[in-house]
Amino acid sequence: MVKVYITGTGAVKIARHYPLGVRDLAFQAGKQALAESGSDNVDFVIVASSLSYLQAPQLDLASYIASSLGLHGVRALTVEAGESSGLAALETAVSLIKSEEASRILLIGVDKMTEHPSGPTYAMLQALYDTESDAYYNIGHASIAALLMRLYMEKYEVDRLTLAYWPAMMHMHAKNNPHAMLPFAVAPEKVMTAMPIAEPITLLDAYPLGDGAAAIVLENGDELEGRPLAEIESVVSATGMPSPALRDDPLDLESLRTALGRLGGLEKIDVIELHDSFSIYGLLELETLGLAEKGESANLVAEGYFSAEGEGPLVNPSGGLKARGHPIGATDVYKLVEVSRILAGTWQGVKRGGEETGMIVSINAAGSSARIALLRKVSG
Repeated sequence: MVKVYITGTGAVKIARHYPLGVRDLAFQAGKQALAESGSDNVDFVIVASSLSYLQAPQLDLASYIASSLGLHGVRALTVEAGESSGLAALETAVSLIKSEEASRILLIGVDKMTEHPSGPTYAMLQALYDTESDAYYNIGHASIAALLMRLYMEKYEVDRLTLAYWPAMMHMHAKNNPHAMLPFAVAPEKVMTAMPIAEPITLLDAYPLGDGAAAIVLENGDELEGRPLAEIESVVSATGMPSPALRDDPLDLESLRTALGRLGGLEKIDVIELHDSFSIYGLLELETLGLAEKGESANLVAEGYFSAEGEGPLVNPSGGLKARGHPIGATDVYKLVEVSRILAGTWQGVKRGGEETGMIVSINAAGSSARIALLRKVSG
């Protein structure tokens, strides 16, 4: 069986890069990944991007990015799957390598969020949600998350302060992430008193708008040119109901539960990067994955169970979407960079040391689709 390895990584610090375009950001991340892999030789370029077309329209983006990198004659493909674009691109890349249609792939995730003022950008983000239900009726993405948080608080009798420990942990982790957008500590009490967005969600429960690009080089294990940093063991995906209002239990992320079932069970995971565009999603994902009982994830986070000093898997050592940032199509590729560096022992941020297995989780919107990737440390 063909094995797939990550042999190069690159990441641009997430920020408001007003002078830089999508290709500029992709160029920086791509060059870093190629340099770390030890060769510019690739036969495929795959670009994950979600919002860039709405922000700065360009069709066939991957071909133009490949040309800007000087990779002439390669095959190129752009992948868009909303907030899960990065893992959708990985799913595509792994399939190409395992079917031996490609042997060395440069995968780049990139999105610009600051080509327009925040108002128009938030309107564009509505397209991540179902345009025939939630987005059609102009229910904002923060409002959907707020409704889920209120339901969670009422159903499981969890107080607001306990929920505030999630963003506090994210900011603590982001302090040590070299490419995080918000690398500063925040107290749980500060989360509660921050500017309200949609009661009970405040500004500190939500991800910031920033531009970013991250990249990895993927190789066929039988034809390695670079030094492997981590092995991609599996990538799975599933769809779910388009709106939480249509689910039997709005707090059940059925798409993620179905994807998890396709893994055939969950082994011990040392480090996990979750999708926490809003605090409540990170908590629901922990429970859907079986890493916490229903209604208990917030309490475990508050107790430090998922921190570097805790007994559970290390959760979002990057700072998550909340504090690292969430440049949509690039986000999952940042997660791949971060987890592979942790497994390779080269990560500069929060870690425990000795991590053997890593998981990356991605959902779009409120769970219309979900993807999971499992990574493993390369022995020897």
